[in-house]
Amino acid sequence: MKLHQSLSLSVLLYEVVRVIALLIIVSSVQTESLLSPVFIAFLLAPQVLFVFMALFIWMDEQKYHMYLPLYIAGKVITLWAGLLWVVVSFQSILKSWVMYTGNPTETLMLAFTVLIPLEIVTIIGMSLKLKKSAEDK
Repeated sequence: MKLHQSLSLSVLLYEVVRVIALLIIVSSVQTESLLSPVFIAFLLAPQVLFVFMALFIWMDEQKYHMYLPLYIAGKVITLWAGLLWVVVSFQSILKSWVMYTGNPTETLMLAFTVLIPLEIVTIIGMSLKLKKSAEDK
């Protein structure tokens, strides 16, 4: 196996922790009209693909180099959807930040809000990795 870079490992660990944390928070949400845990878990299931892409890139970057653009594109779509959600739900998010009651739905909302800057960091980091690997070729 090749020498692994710390960026790939940190992205992999971030992805694993992110998916596990979101699934734990989702499992604590009470069954409500549209926010049932099963529905949200169904929406979160494709996020596991980011974990696998980060794992393959970490294991052998040269072999799985083609996943970098796909990873970045998926993260940009996730970021775009998250920012759109923040704009639409800004009042609810602000209310949750100011008057946090411990409601699992509020916790989920705040978790998604906190993840947006981390998504930006992963996009930038993997874009730099893509640029560096393109320069190496």
